[in-house]
Amino acid sequence: MKKKYIGLLFASIFIFFSCYVDDELESVKTTETIIKGHVSDIERNIDIEGFRIVLARIYYCRTSFFINGPCSEIIDTVYTDVNGLYSIKFDFIHGEQYGFIKQYYGFPYYYEFINPIEIEMGIENIRDIDAWYPTILKIELNVTNNNNPHLRLSNRIVDNKNFRFPTVGVFKKDIDTTVYQKTRPNSAIELMFYYSTGYSNADTYRRFENITTTLQDTINLSFKIDCSTF
Repeated sequence: MKKKYIGLLFASIFIFFSCYVDDELESVKTTETIIKGHVSDIERNIDIEGFRIVLARIYYCRTSFFINGPCSEIIDTVYTDVNGLYSIKFDFIHGEQYGFIKQYYGFPYYYEFINPIEIEMGIENIRDIDAWYPTILKIELNVTNNNNPHLRLSNRIVDNKNFRFPTVGVFKKDIDTTVYQKTRPNSAIELMFYYSTGYSNADTYRRFENITTTLQDTINLSFKIDCSTF
């Protein structure tokens, strides 16, 4: 008799949760939506084949114990064809936001867009992407009096100073060396040298050099940096 009651109990629990899940699924409203477009090298005016595009649902979640921040759930990943074209069809969840996830590693192109992007539900959205292949700065450095290493070098785009490229460090006190930096082609660029004599922001000194890049794959530069003159 006990086994019979236990069986009925589990069956009731199963039916209850099945109905609950079904109700939850029915409450989620979706509409089929398409996003498509063209990806091109904006500086060289060429189509980009094999460009990886990742569409994600963007939402806010707890990123640490006290802070809420943006999180993402990947919806689909596609690659552009020989003409630089892509297309994604997905179920748009009502009330949600969607955007592209930037690919920082494993692909040679940088690209520019706002995340999240505005996608209108239930229609064919056209979203073209401007990208560019980075130019390499080959910088010959003559460094002296680097007594409190390290001397640091980075660069950023003048028209978009939030777009900063990774920093390179020079650790030797006196050295002739060559460093390499990626940057945006065909653009006004600000080179930034940083040198610190202590451990606070007040002890950090900066030197700036403005250059203009071209469409060359590699641009050769040279600088003499005496850290005692900062």
